[in-house]
Amino acid sequence: MAENRKRPKPVPPKPPKRKREYSLFNWLNRFLPLDKVFGEKVPGQEERLPVKYFYYFGWVIILLVAYERIGFQSEDYVRKTIKLKKEVDDLKAEYTSIHAEYERAGKQSVVVEKVQAEGLVENLTPPKKIILKEDEE
Repeated sequence: MAENRKRPKPVPPKPPKRKREYSLFNWLNRFLPLDKVFGEKVPGQEERLPVKYFYYFGWVIILLVAYERIGFQSEDYVRKTIKLKKEVDDLKAEYTSIHAEYERAGKQSVVVEKVQAEGLVENLTPPKKIILKEDEE
């Protein structure tokens, strides 16, 4: 008599590999005829670029745009730095001139000239020192 054995379960066949779909490319293709430039290689049309390189070109373009933006920002930074240095130099010169005028206005000869207009005269005798003696108790 034959023995009872479990039959092995049939292995379902593997689904065929799907070709990679490029959803971004398909979306853009609705608006722009990109399939004329980026298309799968078809015999007789080998000059077209394959779709798989589309994302690499996009990445390179993004990097180039970022590189240009960084260059523009650095040039703008240099321009602002030069402008601020000029402004600081102007303010420093203005401070120096105002400080010199202030120091000159505090001199005795300048003060005497300003006070003479009001009728006051410079005292030519030196001041006297007053000494008080302490009381002894």
